[in-house]
Amino acid sequence: MDAKGRDRHSPAVRALLPFAVLLLLSSTPSQAQDPAPRYLDAIREELDRLELAPSCEAVDPVRARCELRDVSRDGRSELLAHVVYSDESDTVYVYVPRLAIAPAGAPGTEAVLRRIAELNWSMLATKLEWNGSDGELRLSAVLHTDSSFDRRAFRNLVRVVISLARRHGPELSRLAAEEG
Repeated sequence: MDAKGRDRHSPAVRALLPFAVLLLLSSTPSQAQDPAPRYLDAIREELDRLELAPSCEAVDPVRARCELRDVSRDGRSELLAHVVYSDESDTVYVYVPRLAIAPAGAPGTEAVLRRIAELNWSMLATKLEWNGSDGELRLSAVLHTDSSFDRRAFRNLVRVVISLARRHGPELSRLAAEEG
């Protein structure tokens, strides 16, 4: 506008103005377009605090996953664990995959399944899962985040999952390898 309140721009410039605004809005950083899941940063911070060297990524705006490694005190063994977070289901799923392999029909599988049932009976926050199609045995736990993300509860759950995996993994692997 000039001093008398008249528009100094030509009709062509005024016609292109909405397109220029759209172009500017569409060129904002991708983080604004694809926000990370709500608690991903907190999950990463807590895994760092546990010194588990997490590798985390947002799968989409509402889901994330982390991979972490726990090295034994003596440095001779490493345990792989995963954290899967979802804003949709308001859950954090923590699990150790392939704790043991007990294929359906294998001689040691019946003993493994019996021991899984015994252990599940005594576990409070965790559970052992068996996939009959490939024999994978995993230890897992779920933290609900529908009202908030409890950092202390999350750290405790991760510690418990790793501790129980280290305690029961060797026994379950031994049972799976037995000839019956």
